[in-house]
Amino acid sequence: MPARHCVFIDFDGTFAAHGVAPPQHADAVCRARSAGHTVLLCTGRPASIVAPDVAELFDGVVASAGAYVRVGTDVLRDTRFPQELGRRSVEILEGHGVAFALEAPEALYCTPETAARIRAGVGSPQPGLAGGVGRGPQDIVDASRTPADLASCSFAKISLWGSPVRVEQLAEEIGPEVGALPNSIAQDDTSSGELHLREIDKADGVRQVAGHLGIDLTATVGIGDGMNDLGMVRAAGTGVVIHGAPAALREAADLEVPGPAEHGVLIAFERLGLL
Repeated sequence: MPARHCVFIDFDGTFAAHGVAPPQHADAVCRARSAGHTVLLCTGRPASIVAPDVAELFDGVVASAGAYVRVGTDVLRDTRFPQELGRRSVEILEGHGVAFALEAPEALYCTPETAARIRAGVGSPQPGLAGGVGRGPQDIVDASRTPADLASCSFAKISLWGSPVRVEQLAEEIGPEVGALPNSIAQDDTSSGELHLREIDKADGVRQVAGHLGIDLTATVGIGDGMNDLGMVRAAGTGVVIHGAPAALREAADLEVPGPAEHGVLIAFERLGLL
């Protein structure tokens, strides 16, 4: 493999489980960076719910599934819903009685009722991840804000829960600019999902970062577990997926590794000679 690589790692279900990353993953990132590689978090989460101790492990972040890109202190991209599209999205979601949060790099905007629902979801750390990095759902609680007028907020993506209609139907009602995906944090809840600008993809972040750093795409690695990782895995020179990932993701990958509990990122780094 080329001497210098740029690695993009998904957070939920890949680097971390239930918002907590095992120390072995944190150590693997530090060792890879010390070996001369560039390592970025590439997550569907907004930057506002990436815990500081997680963010400082990496050289930068591709957040909001590609809408926000930062390398070091340089913000390369910060794409939001156009104002009228954002307002229409909020009005339609409120009309259906959906619990939702508007995701922005600076905060997570929601109603007081949704904020209470998020707080109620905070539990104990998952077994086997003691001493890990990140505080699980508490990271989401800390970023939550309840502005008086949600429709006036600037945001990049929407997470929603408990929708009485299909997430795809909500996207259709809002307009062709918006796409729908299963929620990468709550995959077991079929009424949950994410609404995003259709033109945005994690692959955009991979290409933009590689160009910014002068690294050929053949020297990039993408590691993920969900459908919002498909573009990243396809765009990267080497695609790595987590066991149990959707079939389309596995078909696009060059390598499969276990999930966070079995230190899959460390295994991938070892197999790819990044340490």
